[in-house]
Amino acid sequence: MTGFAALLEAIGDGVPDTAQYRQMADMVLDVPGAAALARLDPFSPAYREAALALYLSLRGRPEQGYEPGRDEPPARPPPDDPWTGLVPWSFRDASMASEHLFAYGHVLRHLGIPPGGSVLEYGPGSGQILLTLSRLGYRACGVDIDKAALGSITQQAHHLGLAVETERAGFGDGFDGQRFDAILFYEAFHHAFDFETLLIRLHDRLRPGGRLVLCGEPVVRAPTRAIPYPWGPRLDALSVFCIRRYGWMELGFTHDYLVALARTTGWRARLHRFAPAHRASLYVLEPITSRPIVPTLRAPVSWRLRTPLRASAHALAEMRRTLRRSSAQV
Repeated sequence: MTGFAALLEAIGDGVPDTAQYRQMADMVLDVPGAAALARLDPFSPAYREAALALYLSLRGRPEQGYEPGRDEPPARPPPDDPWTGLVPWSFRDASMASEHLFAYGHVLRHLGIPPGGSVLEYGPGSGQILLTLSRLGYRACGVDIDKAALGSITQQAHHLGLAVETERAGFGDGFDGQRFDAILFYEAFHHAFDFETLLIRLHDRLRPGGRLVLCGEPVVRAPTRAIPYPWGPRLDALSVFCIRRYGWMELGFTHDYLVALARTTGWRARLHRFAPAHRASLYVLEPITSRPIVPTLRAPVSWRLRTPLRASAHALAEMRRTLRRSSAQV
């Protein structure tokens, strides 16, 4: 915690610069009680309660609970110059900006929308993807609870002569329940604590043949020190900083859990990796049926049984590869 405390003192009331951002992203904090979460069934109400309690312990003010309208404020006021003051340009770092530009391109490649089709983006942030979609002739719609962010997007669109529609609402809401050819979350889905209900609701927001794209989400192949459980608050210093400073919900997921979650809420999930920049890796979710699986029929096999078996299978496969390499060298 000493290094984290020193970083907090250096940042003060400001926001992390690029060097501090990277330093905190690589730093993992030891949080009491985190290990207990990994022993619970991640689909159970007890797990959900424990995950929320862990978030509240990191944020402070546990008696207030979590309310997205209050606890997801902007990090800072809109910049005077949106062309240089918004993400990714505000990083003033070519390498950092490239990660976002890679991600934008990967999203465009996998949206799967017809010419002139429609996209609904939740949590569009600085609006760079929406502006690009509008330039390409798509109907670009954005929903956010941050009024200032929406205003900045509208300002940019007006200056460029583009049609970008925005509406202030929460995840799953907005635009009077209209259906779209694609729905996008870019670095936004992990802010949804009630993500299971959200995934069920999103079935009603897609047109037939549509898809849901999750990009830039903190998903790991297997539990790590920063995400030591199937899902829950991330424990890297950058995430904890955002939880404490702003109150943001900063969740992380394992790949196996996210795929199982998608299946139990009626989606088929496919991962598309992007090796040059992990931020650009994305999941494409397509409806399995018109109705999600009935909650009482979910997870017929115990998660606590299935996960160790999968880990053992991976370990056995690695052992076999090692033996083959050894044999080849003899």
